[in-house]
Amino acid sequence: MGDPDPGNTISLFARSLATEDCPLQERQEVIWLTEKSENDHVQTFPAHQRKIRSRDQTLELCEAFWGDLSRVRRGWVGVIQGIFQIVFGLRYVAYVAADQPGRGAYWLKRLGLISSKILHGPVLAVTFFLSILMVAVCGTEMLWPDSYKTNVWPLVVLSGCAMIALCISQIVSRITRSRVVSRFCFWLDVTTMFVTGLMLLKYFFLDQSFPVLAQVSPRHPGMLWHCRVLVVLLGLLWFVEIQVLLGMVICWFISLLHPRAYRPALHVAFLIPALAVGIWGQVVPLVWVSAKEGLGVLAKLPEFASVFDDALPFLGVQLMMLAVILAASSVLMVRYFLWRKNANVERFERGSRAPRLIINNSLQLVFAFCTAVGVFLVGSLCILQILGYAYTDYAIGRMLAEVNKYAVSVVVPMGGLMLLLIPHLRPAFDIVLDVVNHFYFRPTDMDDALVDDDEFDISETTFENGKLFFSRRDALHLRIKRILAHYRDQYDHQPELVIVSHSQGTMVAIEVLNDEEVCWVNNCFKSVSLITMGSPFSHLYQHYFGHYYPALDQPFWSSLRRRIDRWTNVCRIDDFVGTDVSFPLSKSPAWESSAPNDLPNDAASRFQRPTKITEMVQSEIVYSNLAVGARGHLSYWSDCEVLDLLREALFEDDSKSLQRRAA
Repeated sequence: MGDPDPGNTISLFARSLATEDCPLQERQEVIWLTEKSENDHVQTFPAHQRKIRSRDQTLELCEAFWGDLSRVRRGWVGVIQGIFQIVFGLRYVAYVAADQPGRGAYWLKRLGLISSKILHGPVLAVTFFLSILMVAVCGTEMLWPDSYKTNVWPLVVLSGCAMIALCISQIVSRITRSRVVSRFCFWLDVTTMFVTGLMLLKYFFLDQSFPVLAQVSPRHPGMLWHCRVLVVLLGLLWFVEIQVLLGMVICWFISLLHPRAYRPALHVAFLIPALAVGIWGQVVPLVWVSAKEGLGVLAKLPEFASVFDDALPFLGVQLMMLAVILAASSVLMVRYFLWRKNANVERFERGSRAPRLIINNSLQLVFAFCTAVGVFLVGSLCILQILGYAYTDYAIGRMLAEVNKYAVSVVVPMGGLMLLLIPHLRPAFDIVLDVVNHFYFRPTDMDDALVDDDEFDISETTFENGKLFFSRRDALHLRIKRILAHYRDQYDHQPELVIVSHSQGTMVAIEVLNDEEVCWVNNCFKSVSLITMGSPFSHLYQHYFGHYYPALDQPFWSSLRRRIDRWTNVCRIDDFVGTDVSFPLSKSPAWESSAPNDLPNDAASRFQRPTKITEMVQSEIVYSNLAVGARGHLSYWSDCEVLDLLREALFEDDSKSLQRRAA
């Protein structure tokens, strides 16, 4: 489990078992097993299998491939699609992080959803319609100069833009299954109706009844007047977004005071929405400034430039905050590489750890500071704009205006550099998308709760207790359960089961083994061993989501403890995703009271802080953390040092005569 290419993992793993004095004989097959997709259509998935025989030992290797369900596709289109999935899916991570006891956490969670709905709904819809108008202005100006200034022709162009927007929304809404995209289509329809109504209202009523509009029209003539109205509307939406973010700041502080609060998760719940606001606040103004400066047709229209002048200081605020964050990130990277230069396994086992790269504590403080300063500046600019004061009358406004002059010359080349680096950043996108998909959820309904003659389905208690249905995670787990059931039904004797997993695959393996739906595993297999490599279990999930993933000696993991006989975790000392797993230190009352009916029903009651250990034996379960050299997070399956440890972990048996079977 763990490699994104089908069949590749099993090839690398089989190669690790071969030696010169012990040649292998193998037969490769593909097992097609059924699964149920999200739309309740039955489909199949392949499980690559190899039967290997060497001397007196026989193994069956079966690859549980799930990269097609959770990975960034190859090519530019696939990478861009993956980036959009990450940007639009981070709200699920923030929601789960805030799913804690207390009214402060409750409203932090709700305001995070409201912030996301504003960004991905009206803000994105208005911006998209503005882009359609911008293209229309370019096209008409190239064909008929100054046609945008007339009275009748803008009505024709605006009507055409409205028809295009309606067609796009209707087509996309019918082919998508994403709630985010459906929400965007709804708000695009609302924006289209607003522009259409505004067009008719201005032409038939405002121009005749309010002559004062004639004083404004020379600055924003014809079609640009409607662009100006949409820009003002966009500014009001950003003002509302800033107020929501201020409310989140208050709820964040209140939630931190709760006695059962898990603070690392609350930091994530606040910083992710703030980061999303910062990303869109950087992208949207940058697009307009780049269009104004980069398109020759628009650069010749002074009226077009004045449409967006009032919104430009927002880009200056974002650029200043970006500079501070990049400086802090650079310092963190320098610390990391200095540590890595002198790092070795001995120092790692004595407790020397690399600076945390993923949401480092010091970087969290910088994010929080930049968010507070950015919210204050943008809120102040919005208030000044609403009250009718020019921001250039104040020193901070003039400074931001100066920053805007450098924004395009700095950020646009930076954007081009990012486009060149995107293909090389695909592994990082894969990691982030795994986390997003892990926490992606949708509301449950009765169809989800019904078994429907299916052995593996969502638990009825999920529906009855109103829990979140993590549909993509459930789809990944289903494949592993199908493979285990296949080997359960194939043999009458009890083979040994060894599950080897890497990265996010370790989370799939751990949670499947902790699932009551596979309670038959111990009766069908002689022994169950788990090998994890580069596991984010403790380093990420227990650290940032301890309210969902408590310590291993808690009742929540009672099924896992009953099910496995040995757990070996292999990690590289500089792995920024997964290092050592926090195994239990000692026997505790929680370990004793591990019956299935003791499992908690809500996330808040599962809260416990994880502990740390290197190696131990507890209740006949062998836990061990094995560290290897500094070579990052990827390519565990082809690492010679790791493969030597895997051989020892797989074949370390006194009898040396038992058949080994791995699934």
